[in-house]
Amino acid sequence: MPIIRYVKNFIFSKYHHRLIFSFLICTILPLILMGSVLYSITHKIAGDSILNSIILADDQLNIRINNRLNQAEKVSDTIQYDMYSLMQKMSDSREDFAIVSNVRDNISLLKSTFDFYHIDIFLDDKNIAASEGLFFHPLSDLRKIGLEDIINSNQKWIYKKQYTLPYVIDNTKNPQDVIACFNVLNNQVSGNTEYIYLVLLRTDELSKMLQDSFESVDLTGYIIDKNGTVISHTSKELIGTKINNIDLNINPDNTIVENSSLYYHIVVLDNGWYHITEIPKNYIFKHIYTLLRTFIIIIFLSVPIILLVIFFTSINLTGRISKLSSAMDNFKLGNKSIDLDYISASDNRDSFDEVDKLGLTFLNMQSSINKNMQSILKLTLSEEKLKYQLLQSQINPHFLYNILGTIQTCQTIGKIDIANHMISNLTRFYRMSLRKSDEKIKIKDELEISKLYLEMEQLCRQDTLSWTINAEEGIENFLICKFTLQPFLENSILHGYSSEKPNIHININVCYGDDEVIITIEDNGCGIPNDKLEQIRYKLSNHIVDYNQHFGICNVNKRISNTDFGNGIVLIESEERKGTKIIIKYAQMEDFS
Repeated sequence: MPIIRYVKNFIFSKYHHRLIFSFLICTILPLILMGSVLYSITHKIAGDSILNSIILADDQLNIRINNRLNQAEKVSDTIQYDMYSLMQKMSDSREDFAIVSNVRDNISLLKSTFDFYHIDIFLDDKNIAASEGLFFHPLSDLRKIGLEDIINSNQKWIYKKQYTLPYVIDNTKNPQDVIACFNVLNNQVSGNTEYIYLVLLRTDELSKMLQDSFESVDLTGYIIDKNGTVISHTSKELIGTKINNIDLNINPDNTIVENSSLYYHIVVLDNGWYHITEIPKNYIFKHIYTLLRTFIIIIFLSVPIILLVIFFTSINLTGRISKLSSAMDNFKLGNKSIDLDYISASDNRDSFDEVDKLGLTFLNMQSSINKNMQSILKLTLSEEKLKYQLLQSQINPHFLYNILGTIQTCQTIGKIDIANHMISNLTRFYRMSLRKSDEKIKIKDELEISKLYLEMEQLCRQDTLSWTINAEEGIENFLICKFTLQPFLENSILHGYSSEKPNIHININVCYGDDEVIITIEDNGCGIPNDKLEQIRYKLSNHIVDYNQHFGICNVNKRISNTDFGNGIVLIESEERKGTKIIIKYAQMEDFS
């Protein structure tokens, strides 16, 4: 169709358009996919998060409730000691009102200190203290207030509706719903009840805790006893009612029970009662929908900004790369240096990005090459030395063209992060290569250049390339002819891969020999056929530089065989499908500068 053909031609006609299209695909598409799956995962992740936060708040409330209940039980234990003392002394003198007064004062202090509703003690009707009427009462009054069942109860807590305080304490006679921690003491001989005491708390106190905890949320909380009677509730009108529709046989490791519309968080309190929180599912989903809506709004607001950033970034990047590529195409040895108008000598180089630094490196490289060429011509060096420098100078452009082609490929397919990383490494590579104009550099610098080259190749080959570098202590400070290792590494990578060898590992080892340096480069590639291996060995032994085949390794062999570069040799060992081993030997050269 014409429209499809037009769109296709528009997208693929220019690198700028391809870059924008790639950026859009890599940004907009993930946003759309993220938005499509957000709804499915939000229910689980956000729902669990909200539910866990509610449970956490609920656990804090449980601690407060349990602390209050335990406080009453501890006071109950304290009263037990007073009652023991009272009964012992009263047995000796039934008319000793001072003893009763002392115990009453202690109980009154406990009541006021811990802010209990009241403390009641029921004694045998014959006991003289039973007529006190404030804290002490006869056992027969239990029937009047409907608590006679606690005598035979095996529990420690009880709920009582409409409990009335003595008139001398509360003359309003307004009954209150209470819970009581009680203790019953029976005579071990006769089995008769000697006394009963109760520490009373108003249910309003627990209801206030529940109301304060759930004041700002649409949740319901209540406390029930083992029979399902509501002891306390966020809605006071429901206190005293029965709840029988909840299964209280819960797993201690999973306190959440759910039905079609509610989650129930059920926790067993220290006194055996149950604290239950009702969490409506629509309360959780309400917050999820808010989160989802916020996320969608952020996406739609971000898209125009992303488009603008992509557009201007691509224009800037492609423009500079195009100028740099054109300058490289037009560059020739000995010609006048080519300027890049987007790089100014007055600019702050700290603000340069990778493309700027690469352009600057290129300018420095061509300037350096031209200066070297002019120096060579002016000084009329010997033909052999001139040949070495020309051979070496050919490495840089050849290698640079290959890497730039790879960078352009990465950018075309949208691997911008890989391209940027390669540009950064390439900048470091040439900065180190051009840092010293000498033809001999330290071994450590040569190894660093090799490492940078391997890192760039690794990025191109999606981590199918690995290497190890080992150097004996101190040897890295000896000298080596510049660009000795890179051609061999390039051959290992270029010719080592095959269908049988999808992954290549290169091991570089530098060690001492007898007054010489020995460098081995060993790979696990597909190896060299015997006929080609013999050709290479012949060229190496005769110091032949073939500009059509095996240029790199023959060039290295030619250069290091010179006395100025250690009078060295290059040996090759290889076996098909098992790998290749390069051995470089040359005399030790120290840096006396």
